[in-house]
Amino acid sequence: MTDLPDLEVAGGAWYARVPPIAVPVPAAHVADLHGAHAIIRAPGGAGVLYGLRAIGSPRRTSAGLLLDVVPELDWWRSQIVAGAILTPRSVPLADVWIERRLPQQPADTEQHQEQPEQRSPGTAAALLRRLAPGPGAPTPRTPVPARTVPELHGRRIIQITPERPLWDLRAISEPYQTPDGEITANLTSTRDYHRAVLLGEPAAVVPVPLYLLWVE
Repeated sequence: MTDLPDLEVAGGAWYARVPPIAVPVPAAHVADLHGAHAIIRAPGGAGVLYGLRAIGSPRRTSAGLLLDVVPELDWWRSQIVAGAILTPRSVPLADVWIERRLPQQPADTEQHQEQPEQRSPGTAAALLRRLAPGPGAPTPRTPVPARTVPELHGRRIIQITPERPLWDLRAISEPYQTPDGEITANLTSTRDYHRAVLLGEPAAVVPVPLYLLWVE
């Protein structure tokens, strides 16, 4: 994996930047759906289901507009395993949302950004942010500092770098202390993580200081 930059970069408080949230956008308003992270309304409207990918485009049927979705692991199996066949389920388009990440806040407005401690999942503000309009509707996905999250392994990770946040990463270890005293976690790309899960192949791993990591 080569998409993780050299962290020995001087200058500024770039490491304290807070990554933007991901908002659920109705799938009917998204042009390019194939492969996108999808959220669907659970049967009966009792809740919502995450960990899905959209397949193809909406199609019109006698039952209305439908969109196919598959579990995340099945999506990656189709990308990694030769000959793998997807078996999607069809969902009413009105019951599907797509995760869309907001742009990073410009540098000239960073003085007005949230501070990392404001994203701590234990605060009252964090609880209010999580409140949904109802059980059958999703809420924005708000990144939280990795140091506040137990059981880091396997989670979707954002890494802060001097240039921009890096997405589509997975933690492949719990935090540990290096010989020089740095609290670190090992990261790999989402593709390599699923190659390890599906094929048992070693993942290309990069150790990154924990203070630079956020959990989606």
